[in-house]
Amino acid sequence: MMHESGLRLELTEPGEQVHARYVPEPGRLAPDHASLKQCLDRQGWAGARLDARAVAQFLQQCQRAEHEIDAAIGVLVDGAFELDITNDGLAVRLTLMPAEGGRPVTQDDIRRAVAERGVVPPLQALALDAALAEGRCELRTIAAGVAPRQGEPARFLNLLQPRKPAQADEGDSRVDLRDLGNLLLVSPGTPLMRRVPAVPGHDGVDVFGKPITADPMDDPPFAEGLTGAAADPDDPDLLVAVIAGAPVVGVHGIAVSPVVQVEAVDLHSGNVAFDGTLRVAGDIRTGMSVRVSGDVLVEGTIEAADIDAGGNVVVRGGIIGKAETGRSDGGISRASVRCKGAVKARFIENAVVEAGTEVNVDSGIRQSDVAAGERIVVGGPGVQGSISGGRTRAMLAVRAAVLGSPAGSATNVQVGLNPYADAQRAALEADRRRLLEEQNKVKQLVAFFAAHPEKAVGDLREKARATLFKLSRDLFELEGRLAELGQQMQPSADAVIDAARRIHGGVTLQVGSRVLKVMEDKPGGQIRLVEDRIAVT
Repeated sequence: MMHESGLRLELTEPGEQVHARYVPEPGRLAPDHASLKQCLDRQGWAGARLDARAVAQFLQQCQRAEHEIDAAIGVLVDGAFELDITNDGLAVRLTLMPAEGGRPVTQDDIRRAVAERGVVPPLQALALDAALAEGRCELRTIAAGVAPRQGEPARFLNLLQPRKPAQADEGDSRVDLRDLGNLLLVSPGTPLMRRVPAVPGHDGVDVFGKPITADPMDDPPFAEGLTGAAADPDDPDLLVAVIAGAPVVGVHGIAVSPVVQVEAVDLHSGNVAFDGTLRVAGDIRTGMSVRVSGDVLVEGTIEAADIDAGGNVVVRGGIIGKAETGRSDGGISRASVRCKGAVKARFIENAVVEAGTEVNVDSGIRQSDVAAGERIVVGGPGVQGSISGGRTRAMLAVRAAVLGSPAGSATNVQVGLNPYADAQRAALEADRRRLLEEQNKVKQLVAFFAAHPEKAVGDLREKARATLFKLSRDLFELEGRLAELGQQMQPSADAVIDAARRIHGGVTLQVGSRVLKVMEDKPGGQIRLVEDRIAVT
């Protein structure tokens, strides 16, 4: 179509290019931007993608043209869109690019493309209409599946409340086990733990109509073999005490251990070994050993003795062994304390201490090897705790005001790795070798019976097969524990060494696998991994 200004617009292939043509005539004004715009509007190409430089050059040429001028000044671009389906298959998302003078995207285009992708749920009309009205959008959800609703695993609620220390009358020699000091005791029938059964989840469905299975919820019962406790006959999800004693809290249950009290552990009492909790009014003397499944509560001190507890070790005095140069009765030179729970003491000196959870010391740790599955804390309100000499290891944190000593004694502090992982893995590897040897022997026996069935007297063949099945199952479970332990051997990202006041020269700091040796005294701070490097802040 020729404009009155002598300007004509047309499309050429390929690419839908917009060409402008101008035929000059005497007395006719050359086209300008306004007349060009009018032509574009009349053609329905108002939104065309114009080349500003080409347009300016064309209009300039028109001003002095003596013959027909033809120039490509832009291009028509059709609208376009993309469909993105999220990785979980729960949403269809639209990215819409507007047309520039070309054909716009329509609802039918989008609906047809969605149907071709096999999407089942209807499109969200409001979202689609809004996107088309705006002319553009990016990753806007226009169809959605139904996400699975996850359930809740079984929970185990500890119903025990800490009790205040009982006050005994002076001169009254009668002692009720339930009223011993600050030890938490229970009587028969006391509620211990409530099990809240798992709540199953509900499956979902993706945009293709395929089901998405909700995660299975762990629904374990109370742990087996809980001594001194049983499920209430009228309420199987309530665990109650069946004897008087001290509760030992576990993840899936609480056992009740009887409590034994002695004046001291020495030559008069002999070594102590029993299932329960031990309370010592005095000291545990050098050379003695204690093996209990519950707690060890000591009013005095632990000397160079050997302690192994299934619960906590609480020492009102301290843990003090003999220096490495000395020898003690029974061949023990240092105090040795191992427990599955926590250790609390006023101080630790010349000792080996291994706690399953944490070690809490009032004043200081000196020339000792101390390890904890979670954290080690030295000091408290108004007390500047210190760690000097030896080795201190914890998975999550070590906290003390001062690390090392002015004398520069070698002090190693480590966080971020399970301090027991190597020993645990070695034990599991030994168990695996033993099971593999047993499995190989039983396989040979089963193969022999298969080749010589007449030798399988009675039910020997069936017993051999049952034994082989059990060994295979035990090996499978052991491999799982090894894999879980392998994950625990990875460095903890949040591990920290917190030395609030000072770090002396001679201290070696280790966070995960990174090591920093302190050569001279420096102010304290928090030591942690920052971008895989040790940083002191």
